[in-house]
Amino acid sequence: MLKLYRNHQGKTILFFVCLAFLFGIVTPNMFIHLKFISDTFINLLKLCALPIVLTSLIVNLGNLSNLHELKQVARNTVIFIILTEIIAVTIGLIVFNLINITKNINATNLLDGAKYTQSTTTQINPSHIFNYIFPSNIFQSLVNFDVLPIVAFSIMFGITCALNQNKARHVLNFMQSTREIFIIFLSGVMYLAPIAIFVLIGTSIANSYLSGELTTNLIGLLKFVGLFFLALFIHFLWQLLLVIALYRNLGIKRILSEALPIFTSAFITSSSLAALPIALTKAVELGAKPKVVNFMLPICASMNFASGMMYEMAACLFFMHILGMHPDLVQLLLLALACILTGIAVGGIPETSMVSFVTVFGMAGIPLSAIAILMPLDRIVDRVRTMVNIFGNTCGTLIVSKTVD
Repeated sequence: MLKLYRNHQGKTILFFVCLAFLFGIVTPNMFIHLKFISDTFINLLKLCALPIVLTSLIVNLGNLSNLHELKQVARNTVIFIILTEIIAVTIGLIVFNLINITKNINATNLLDGAKYTQSTTTQINPSHIFNYIFPSNIFQSLVNFDVLPIVAFSIMFGITCALNQNKARHVLNFMQSTREIFIIFLSGVMYLAPIAIFVLIGTSIANSYLSGELTTNLIGLLKFVGLFFLALFIHFLWQLLLVIALYRNLGIKRILSEALPIFTSAFITSSSLAALPIALTKAVELGAKPKVVNFMLPICASMNFASGMMYEMAACLFFMHILGMHPDLVQLLLLALACILTGIAVGGIPETSMVSFVTVFGMAGIPLSAIAILMPLDRIVDRVRTMVNIFGNTCGTLIVSKTVD
């Protein structure tokens, strides 16, 4: 039975998606009692995520006999992250400047009634940042699901193990075993994916059907989402084609088939970090070097949100065009830089992009009330861009693997 499910996983998921649309309209109240299923599934994914991140980094770094390997992998990883983010923002900038979708959209009506309360704590304290990244209790960071402290600790601990491999041998063996057990545990959790998708999508459909909160200027907003998905597809496509060009033995069908569990977990959780354990396994199966995968993917999960940066740029241009604002080249470049910097600051936690809009919209002169317009649609958009983001990071491990010894 389980083997049959694995062989037809894609069809099974599609079947449950169709059921979710049907039951979400016919019996919307049913999903009120089923939400615990999707919540449990997400909690189980998160339960696996940080332990796998921590052990993967420590094992990968600790087993390096020559720290020069780390330098090469780290350098190429950073280069890939920066280039990917620049390309993503540029695609969003070009697409939303070339195609005008704001005709006949009334700015007054679109922004009417939208409310957003700006945070009163806007000052950045460097000491708070360093105290966050280097906490006194790493177990508290695990409890709080804090990504950067875990990554920073894992890197420092892994390098220490690499410098003292004789003493660290038993520790590294324990970490390796722990990682493998969590991966096996995760593969069992993934059998719940179709049911979790049914509940998650069904709940969203039911809420929209009962409240009707997406009716305001729906056509204009759907045009925005559609154009953003086009830009997102372009970003997805160039990374996929580059991998195919570098790996002649990998076809589109095999890559997408192997990546299906990545797409599934990313869509359900809307979190690159929660989808990370599956991506770690699939990247190696596709042919990426383990030392690159185990170092690069956890770093990307906390730094590389290229799709989110593209979304910020797209939303800025959308609202600026509606309001009759036409930025020049210098303003566009500054806006792109702001999108990249604020995007890096967003952790791999679901639906945090709205926070970064405060900075970017403020810089562009867009009323912050516009943020509330995006909120009803963000649940859907955030899931799709998370899928593209984690897939792009997985492709990145394959690309970077070709550049290291």
